[in-house]
Amino acid sequence: NECKRRKIKCNGQVPCQRCGHLNLQCLYAPNCCSNNFKDSDEFRQVTDQVSHLQSQVDTLFSNIDSLRQEALRLAPIHERILPPPSATVTPSPSTPSLPSLPKPLPAFRVPPSFSGPTSIAFTVDVAKSTLHNMGYTSAGDGNDDGNFQPEQTPRTSPTFQLPPQSPAQTSPHPLWEYGRDEVIRLCRLYEEEVGVMYPVISIRNVIDHAINLTSSMESVRRNGQIPPHGPDFDVSDPRTLLLIIIMCCALAVEEHGNSAKADRLYDVIQPIIDRQLMAEPAEVARLPFLALVGGYRFLSNDEVLAWRVMGHVARHCLELGLHRREGLERISNLEDRRNALHTFWSAYVLDRRWSFSTGLPFVLHDDKIDPKLPYPERHPFLEAMISYSKLAAKIWMLVDYFEPAVIRELKPGDFEDLDRQIHEWYDSIPNEVKTDPSDKNWIPILPPTADSIHRLRIWTRLRLNQIRIWLYTPVLHSAISIVENIALAERAVDLAKETIRCLAQLNNTTNLYRRIQIFYHQFLTSSIAVLFLASTHAPLRFSANCRDEFYIALELVKDMSGRSWVSQRLWQTIRSLKEYAPRLGLEDNVRNGELISPHLNTAHIHSAGHSSASASASQSPAPGLTAPFTGEAGQTGNGGPRYPSTPSASQARQKAAEDQSNGLRLRTEMSRIFEYMGAKVGPDIPHMSESM
Repeated sequence: NECKRRKIKCNGQVPCQRCGHLNLQCLYAPNCCSNNFKDSDEFRQVTDQVSHLQSQVDTLFSNIDSLRQEALRLAPIHERILPPPSATVTPSPSTPSLPSLPKPLPAFRVPPSFSGPTSIAFTVDVAKSTLHNMGYTSAGDGNDDGNFQPEQTPRTSPTFQLPPQSPAQTSPHPLWEYGRDEVIRLCRLYEEEVGVMYPVISIRNVIDHAINLTSSMESVRRNGQIPPHGPDFDVSDPRTLLLIIIMCCALAVEEHGNSAKADRLYDVIQPIIDRQLMAEPAEVARLPFLALVGGYRFLSNDEVLAWRVMGHVARHCLELGLHRREGLERISNLEDRRNALHTFWSAYVLDRRWSFSTGLPFVLHDDKIDPKLPYPERHPFLEAMISYSKLAAKIWMLVDYFEPAVIRELKPGDFEDLDRQIHEWYDSIPNEVKTDPSDKNWIPILPPTADSIHRLRIWTRLRLNQIRIWLYTPVLHSAISIVENIALAERAVDLAKETIRCLAQLNNTTNLYRRIQIFYHQFLTSSIAVLFLASTHAPLRFSANCRDEFYIALELVKDMSGRSWVSQRLWQTIRSLKEYAPRLGLEDNVRNGELISPHLNTAHIHSAGHSSASASASQSPAPGLTAPFTGEAGQTGNGGPRYPSTPSASQARQKAAEDQSNGLRLRTEMSRIFEYMGAKVGPDIPHMSESM
């Protein structure tokens, strides 16, 4: 027929393009490409064979790993230090290459069941308790957030995953991937961002060791003796351990806490860290290294683990007697003595700082420390933070016993006395690390690359605001205490607003905020908690007053990574607050792929955040307006993220997209809750306002 004679022009469709155009009868057999190959017997046979082979390979690797573990168990202790496998395998001519697997996302850390008085979780619980007493019960009505378990994300498709590698497949130490220039750059980055605050080591000595080590590695590399073709170096060498953890800290800073490179380096030394922290005797020479391990945990977005590690470091210091002058003087080497002193005071400061952030008790108490113990010399910021931490302990003693009923009996003079001591502390610290405390417009206009002196001044001033926020936040724990101490409540709100504006200016005019976000997010989240708590208990007074700064803060939240510890904490807060959503008007419906709120007050929404002081706030999505709702991995139906326990190929591909949308979803959800709290709670509950 016509089509058979011109089959080269047939496109396989029925009818084909030519026959359809000429209105001819198309009798040519359909193209084989139109068949579904996956339904064929050949495809099923190949799939069954691959599945069978995969099962055999899994069993083989499991047996090999069992033999390896048994050999390690029977080996002498000094032979057990082996570099663990990494994500990338360097193939050799005699061994086939294995595909590199993406490192799974860190498992979601279940929040601790106890929340101390200075933690954000405690502040949110106070607000929830108030809503509960007002009749705004949650849907579960009794579900404890402390028992929250992350939802499991099912795998979208079966994926081939390799078991742990055998010794023959162990890749060389990941330090081989770094050249001399890169190692030195990371050391200097660490010193600029972390070492300037907590000088536990001499970076010059670390760089000297890095130069010697990388020179030896280059010589080995030129001779073609890189493992597995040659022997690897000893990862238990103290100087090399110190270099590796410094590189981990620098990589975590550079990649905002989510560094696969840092994870690979850290995985190699983690068995050594665990032994030194928990099993082996305390040694002075190890203290700087272990303190940096705690710092790395903080920089990698896990503040609870950082608090835990630094608590162990503090106990090592006590075990060695470094909290007393005679214990310090027993160290004969001057450099070791200086490093030990700096490490002790750094552990003292960070132990207390992370205790306030997590709301968990600290280890080092002032009455156990020798008052004659010297302070660090030539490090004004650390010295200022030591006296700062002593004041923080007084605030801890004041707020640790607070319940909403107790605050009503507290005299304002107790606050004023501590506030006076705080100002005296700030006046007493060296001029190079402070700004003018009387200057209300103290936020400096900095060049994009601000030097360390400017940064130290900013950090110290943010600490001044932070400790005063800790002092005054309990005033916001109930509506009655706000009315009875309105000046103190307004002071807490003003401090939070000032902090948010400072952070926004840093983000808009310099690269300081973006370079080490985890450090600044602690100030951001505590300020957001203050504004939210004030708007919950006194909406008519504070809701409109806080709106501009609240939306400025949400602009900073917008860029937050979904894998960061701060982001997880904010998502938990949103989830717990949205349990009250049906009573507050946050009844979300999905329509045509969009998240719709049925209670939309457009005039009220558009009046929020429109001021000359907040240009960025007007760009934030209005609460109650349509917000994108996607079923992507990493998001639950109520707006919170899912934290899968097992990785999959689709999760690895979507990781970048999730990070980009995480902050936008956070901003949208928080703005919706904030607006509806002010719109719904205030008019319905008149006794919550300042007109009581």
